[in-house]
Amino acid sequence: MKEKSDAIGHFKKFKAMVEKETGNAIKVLRTDRGGEFNSQDFKDLCEDHGMIRHLTAPYTPQQYGVVERRNRTLLEMTVLKAKQVPNYLWGEAVNHASYIINRIPTRAVKDSTPYELYYHRKPNIEHIRKLDDRSQKTVHKTQSLTRTQIGTGRRNMTKC
Repeated sequence: MKEKSDAIGHFKKFKAMVEKETGNAIKVLRTDRGGEFNSQDFKDLCEDHGMIRHLTAPYTPQQYGVVERRNRTLLEMTVLKAKQVPNYLWGEAVNHASYIINRIPTRAVKDSTPYELYYHRKPNIEHIRKLDDRSQKTVHKTQSLTRTQIGTGRRNMTKC
């Protein structure tokens, strides 16, 4: 997001995606008291769709215990993985860590993964590659010149 005012548009897209994929409506939305969540448009959206809003107290990240812990885990995984990765790929490193976390068992979900809870099927993990896999790519098929590439995990909207 470039501006906080973009939050409502992003949330509408997220809501539509989640509800289409799961067949379930979002019933409760917990947010902080940031301005992007307190606009009249956001309040109207929640009311129009029957969503209950839970607003946390100001400056109390502990009310988001699970989320805060997951964010810390993502950052720790990213720091470990990104040692040899250029800074401009930091966002890709976080996405890669999140992708993996959603496909491995957690303490909160016994004998399952977050992916399985959401999609009701086991995840395919055969395509997952190490974040820092380096490879050579031919610049053009008629040339012998190659360029080093850094693997950043799975791309959205692709099979691998």
